[in-house]
Amino acid sequence: MADLILFQQHCAEQLERTPELARQLVDQTQAALRAASADLAMAPDRNLLFQVSEAVQTHKVGLEAALATHLRAEIESELHGQAPERTHSLDQMRLEELSLVDEDQAEREIEISRTVQLIDLTAEWEWRELQAFIAVLQGQTSLHQQANPFRPAVYARALSAAMHTLPLNGGERQMLQRISGRVMANLLRTTYAQACANLREQGLRPLPYKAVTHPPSPRHSGVNVTQPGALQSLLDKLPASMAMPASAAPVPTRPAQPGNPHLTFQALPAHTAHAPSSSQRNYSEAQVLSLLNRLFAQMTTDHGVQPAVRQVIEQLQPAVLRVASQDPQILRSDQHPAWRLINQVAAYASGYADPQQAELTAFIEFIQPRIAQLVPPPGPTVDQLLTTLDEMQSFIDQQSADQLQHTPNAVARLEEADHRLAVRPILLQQVEQQLAGARVKPGIRDFLFGPWVDVLSQAMTSTAADSDETQAMMATVDDLINSLQRPRTLDERESLRQTVPDLIHRLQRGMASIALPQADQDAILDELMRIHGHHMVAMPKPARPAREPDAADLVAQMRSEMADQEASQEATNRTARAHDVMDTNIGSLPTVPMPYGGDLPDNATADTPATWASSLQKGAWCKLFLQGQWTTAHLLWTSTNRQFFMFTSDKAGRMHSMTRRALERLRAEGLATSLEDRSLMQRAVDSMLQDLGD
Repeated sequence: MADLILFQQHCAEQLERTPELARQLVDQTQAALRAASADLAMAPDRNLLFQVSEAVQTHKVGLEAALATHLRAEIESELHGQAPERTHSLDQMRLEELSLVDEDQAEREIEISRTVQLIDLTAEWEWRELQAFIAVLQGQTSLHQQANPFRPAVYARALSAAMHTLPLNGGERQMLQRISGRVMANLLRTTYAQACANLREQGLRPLPYKAVTHPPSPRHSGVNVTQPGALQSLLDKLPASMAMPASAAPVPTRPAQPGNPHLTFQALPAHTAHAPSSSQRNYSEAQVLSLLNRLFAQMTTDHGVQPAVRQVIEQLQPAVLRVASQDPQILRSDQHPAWRLINQVAAYASGYADPQQAELTAFIEFIQPRIAQLVPPPGPTVDQLLTTLDEMQSFIDQQSADQLQHTPNAVARLEEADHRLAVRPILLQQVEQQLAGARVKPGIRDFLFGPWVDVLSQAMTSTAADSDETQAMMATVDDLINSLQRPRTLDERESLRQTVPDLIHRLQRGMASIALPQADQDAILDELMRIHGHHMVAMPKPARPAREPDAADLVAQMRSEMADQEASQEATNRTARAHDVMDTNIGSLPTVPMPYGGDLPDNATADTPATWASSLQKGAWCKLFLQGQWTTAHLLWTSTNRQFFMFTSDKAGRMHSMTRRALERLRAEGLATSLEDRSLMQRAVDSMLQDLGD
């Protein structure tokens, strides 16, 4: 029975402790920073540590206040978020609730995950006991981590938010986060233990621990079903009584019967009488039947398959057996339409924790009649299977589109940003060509390679390429370069005087279009004012008569060209690194890492983050570490150039848009993974071989 009064008292006590906890954390972090100086032998590390220590000392009071504020805000948010009136469904989603995860946000998620891991390792028993007490106070009969408003992720988020108030760069912040995370873990170990002792003194007993058994996933076998002939090779792994080659046992010739179709599977003919390989043998109907029936038995008992999907697979079994009698390719590739249909149906349903969820129910109601059409003899044909696959994908796409109707503006803005990222490299290359050979100061060169390329990208995506405004922005580069050259005649000086006002006006319009900070605008305009002012008051400098260059001139020219080329390349690289990811001004920005590829068989290769991101299709389910916790997320949409992804989580209709680089960054750190990294077919093969002891 719940004791809400005691629960509220406990929460109030913990909230009152936040200022003291913040003070202790800052003090002990300072002490840890001083102690760490003896452990750092490298000069760069010592310098980094000095910068961090100085920042903490200078901003100590503000850091304590920020930490206390964020701790209280995170805990109160957890407490209020459990109230029923605060939940909302997808059809109530507002545009401003859409979160954009860019690369900077991904780095914060990585920081938070590392802090959570530190706390888990240091204070595991204390916080789990407190969780058991919280469950009793809330009247729960089982432990639910998310119901605990004082779980490690809550403190890790507050710590990350407070550390970002300090003027530190990425490396300095990572060092501080690592050191302060260890301090936080030790403090919480004491805090959790004291809270448990207080609750025990009040006569409360924690919820007894219950062993929760989950059927283990079968280990990866040495058979990769994506490889050609992998399924056919399984015939040799069946028990001897069922794995007799066709050369040793005649193929049965009984007539086909309803429900037990006659199968004739033709493998490649044998080329040798001695120890033929699996690709050189013929196999009997009994062998093929045995293999397929074993695979279906494993698929229908897979604990990761929804009950409704299990019925669909059972319904499909006789149809797939008939396909095997007509198409030998079914055992040569997992990309056969029959296997693709089964795998995709299972994969789509795998992310729904509630079998009665509306989207899953609608999907089952859609797919069942189409599966029923494939069952009656003599079908199904390959064309029928392909048609069903296309119809299913269209249904998933439409279901995603229906959900996205609630955020049309966000989708449009993300598509525009996607287009900007696509045209930016082309425009950057064009500006580089325009600047080639021009003598321009480094500050102005950086401006043209950076903000002005963003201006051009914005103009190309927001208006037509041949519009007057776009053409004016494009012409600004040449006009600016020409204006920086010293006039050689009075006419050129007068022409400069007349063209500068329009040039400056175009620059101001362009910088305003990308919301360039006013300080940056003023810096470039002041620099241009000095150069233009000097050109307008100085006497024109006529060109000297041309003369044949001597050896010294040629050497000087080569050195100058090399210096210009190096400066241009460095500016290009620096600008590309700084602007490779889109600004985070689209929409509002509102544990332990999962290894990927670490448990693969020796003959398999783990995907890179880039290839994994490229493989994601609409309707896929992923596990993403966001805002300090693992979230099951459904991929609804990808932009045209796949630079943006939009997910919806299975709780309260929460939506997340994410840049591709952020997704790849999370993947590289083990914080983004597919819900199930193996297809249903692969799991069936692995579990079958495990049962056979192979």
